[in-house]
Amino acid sequence: MTERRKLPWPAWVLALDIVGTLFLVAGLLGLLMGDELPAGDTLQAVAIPLIILGVLMMIPLVVFSIRHARSSK
Repeated sequence: MTERRKLPWPAWVLALDIVGTLFLVAGLLGLLMGDELPAGDTLQAVAIPLIILGVLMMIPLVVFSIRHARSSK
């Protein structure tokens, strides 16, 4: 029988990281290609907050990874 492995961090941390990555990409697209996108005006207006929010949402995965690496030694 195969043994199931558990993830070292909760699933909500992965979900938060995925959503944060999407926000970061949307913010970067708005910042770099806002004129060429259909909703570029709206995306340009919220590009910087999206980038900041995306980075902040990605931090918990880094923290959980570092804590897991320290505790597993």
